[in-house]
Amino acid sequence: MWTSDADQLDSKTTRYRLQRDGHELTYSDVLKGWIADSDFRAFFTQILVEAKPPAFRWETPAVTRSTINRMFEFVLIDSPALERPVDPTAFDNQFRAHKSGSSVIAFSNLSGDAQMIVPRPLGDAAVYGHLASFVRGAQAKQIDDLWKLVGETLAKRLDETPVWLSTAGMGVSWLHVRLDNRPKYYGHRPYRTM
Repeated sequence: MWTSDADQLDSKTTRYRLQRDGHELTYSDVLKGWIADSDFRAFFTQILVEAKPPAFRWETPAVTRSTINRMFEFVLIDSPALERPVDPTAFDNQFRAHKSGSSVIAFSNLSGDAQMIVPRPLGDAAVYGHLASFVRGAQAKQIDDLWKLVGETLAKRLDETPVWLSTAGMGVSWLHVRLDNRPKYYGHRPYRTM
C-alpha cells in the first residue's frame, strides 16, 4: 500500500515523500509507477487533489540516470496567481500538428531546451489552467494519460544530463508539464541547486 508524508517547509511550500509498505520510493519506483501502474497513477493524483492550495506549482529535484535510485520527493508551492482565465488557444498549433487523437501530447518548446506535456481541451476549459484545477476537474482517463506520458517522456530523456520536472504556468495559462535542461522557472531554491 502506498502512503505519503507531507512536511510544511514554509508558508507556501509543502514537501511530499512517498512510501510503499513503509519503504521510501525512489525516483525509479515513481517513474515505473507512472509508466506501468494505473493504481499508482491514481494514488499520485489523489495526493494532488487533496493538497490545500487552490492553485500550486509542482516541482521535483533534478534527476539523471545516475541519481534515479535516490529517494523521490516533490514540492507544491501555493501559487494563487495561477488562478486566472485560461488561454485555450495557447497550444493550438501543437494540437493541430499532433493528430494522434491522444488526450495528452508531448513536444519540444520553441527554443528546444525543454519538452512539454500538455492535455488537449476535452471539456470545460477552466480545468486546464494549472495542475491543481486539472487533477480536480478533468476526466480521470485524461489525468491518467498525463502521468503515463510524463513517465514515458522522462524515461526516454534520462541520461547523465539533469532533467528538472515541474509545472510553472505563469507565462502560459494552460497546464503544461515541463522537462527542462535547467531549473528555468523553479521557485524552490534547494531544487534549483541540486
